[in-house]
Amino acid sequence: MRLALAIASFVILVVHGLVFYNQFFHKWERHQTAYFDQARAMAKTDVERAALEGRSPRIEQIIVTAFGEKRVDRCTTCHIGNDDPRFKDHAQPLRSHPYSEALGDRMVKGVWERRHKFSDFGCTVCHDGQGRGLDTFDAHGEDHYWPSPMLGYITQNWRSDFKPKLKNKEFMQANCAQCHTDENFKSTALVAQGRQLFFEKNCYGCHKIEGLSSGTLGPELSEAGKKFKLDYLWESIVEPRANSATSFMPKFNLSDEEVKALVVFLKSRRGINFSETSLDRYRASLDKGKAAHPSGATAEFTSLGSTATSGSLVALGEKLINDRSCLACHRLGNRDGGIAPDLSFEGLIKDEKWMMDHFRDPRSRISDSIMPTFNFPDSEYQAMTAYLASLKTPPALGDPSGIFSTLCARCHGDLGNGKGPISTYLDPYPRDLTKAGFMSSKSDERLMNSIKNGVAGTSMPAWGRVLNDDQIRGVLDHIRKNYVKEPARQVKGRQVPETNPIPADMASINRGEQLFLQRCTGCHGKKADGKGPNSTDIQPRPRNLRNADFLNSVSDRRLFESIMYGVQGSAMPPWVDYGLTQKEIGDLVNYLRSFNKPKQ
Repeated sequence: MRLALAIASFVILVVHGLVFYNQFFHKWERHQTAYFDQARAMAKTDVERAALEGRSPRIEQIIVTAFGEKRVDRCTTCHIGNDDPRFKDHAQPLRSHPYSEALGDRMVKGVWERRHKFSDFGCTVCHDGQGRGLDTFDAHGEDHYWPSPMLGYITQNWRSDFKPKLKNKEFMQANCAQCHTDENFKSTALVAQGRQLFFEKNCYGCHKIEGLSSGTLGPELSEAGKKFKLDYLWESIVEPRANSATSFMPKFNLSDEEVKALVVFLKSRRGINFSETSLDRYRASLDKGKAAHPSGATAEFTSLGSTATSGSLVALGEKLINDRSCLACHRLGNRDGGIAPDLSFEGLIKDEKWMMDHFRDPRSRISDSIMPTFNFPDSEYQAMTAYLASLKTPPALGDPSGIFSTLCARCHGDLGNGKGPISTYLDPYPRDLTKAGFMSSKSDERLMNSIKNGVAGTSMPAWGRVLNDDQIRGVLDHIRKNYVKEPARQVKGRQVPETNPIPADMASINRGEQLFLQRCTGCHGKKADGKGPNSTDIQPRPRNLRNADFLNSVSDRRLFESIMYGVQGSAMPPWVDYGLTQKEIGDLVNYLRSFNKPKQ
């Protein structure tokens, strides 16, 4: 008993001793004591000795005021030998910071002078980290929740496969670029490379960076460097769906060096740049709607001018399609981005006017398209259109099964269930052709018409320029035989007017609007854009009723039929069962038509 008590007392005494030691004898004090002792031993002059005489450990603090928000920087409390060249070979934390002409340092009368003096810049301006911290864990930002760990040195429990890629002093270029904004600044080569990739890969088409690009489809990246750590940026580039399952950003399959360059460039985007004046930002804002395009191809077009021949225009268009990374999303020949429709024989299924309209404003043709508006010059759109219009070689098709695999499966899936490899990126989603309710409610004539002429306002193309009537019939029979899960059912007779019997006056439109707000907004939304509160749980998603191309392509009869008897295979109910009269449906149709005027 006495022995146990003695041991316990000893342990308690040791623990208290360690706590006391750590509380009153900090590591930084030991570092400074070691530095003073060694510096005195190396002193060669009385001046050097006098400078060290009487020095005792203390917290060293620099308050940096010249770069954005004030920074409290205590890094030299441990790194006290930072500015002492005699310690250039010493172990950290006493090793002196290297001098470098690349960093602006210069030799004057045999003595190095720093361009970035610690008294003016501190350390965190370049390195990041937490300037107030007085031990390694806090100061270097190793705490997982500290937003700005030392760039290129700390990995904060990041993914093991990312760690080796994220530790390198090159990442510090992101901070150099806060002041050195010159694109040709030799110490920020990765920032320049990342910036170039941002344009080459068409990232600017989706993302907005103030002063550089005006994309609206993806998250704004103007302050990406302030919001996100290196691991998040890296992961978002190589695995776009790692952080958002609904992301439609393509995988670009970049090399590690290219990803690093993009990460460094994005890390450099922190909103207000330290070196940019308000006048610079004002000038940038004037051009924010105009993305800065790589100049090469544009210059080539200018050199061709109005004398460009058809052949040269096609050749230039092919070059632009490749240079603009269109195939990061689209398929063309053997190259396939796996996100957007096949362009291999675009000249057979789209006319040049459609292509030009789509290039200028994709949503003018497909209301919910995810294709960015790139704001290229019209001259480039003309060249790209000329090239795509020249692609008129039909694919090898074979029997109906082969036709379905070649033309339909990319969207509708190999099983016809609407889950083709690019279906996630299409809105509206491709139809699930296995739904017996949907397939039974449509006549062969209507389904063949959809195959032949496409569905306006959607990604369903008109295959009538690729397939003849017999081939279309064969594909439909193939679908009904192999994919529809139940036998076709006979649709009961329906009393549907051919045209809307209710005059489209303001009184009818107003009544239709009231009915729409009462009956339809849960799925179709108050804006009638198909994004009602229930829409996220519904497959297929409710129609966007502001899709003018689609609304104007369907007859009054079809609208009446859909509202009165519902749409089989979807969540659209038969409203005659819920008391809607034909007159009320006429008011609804007038309301829908009122904001879907045909385009001029």
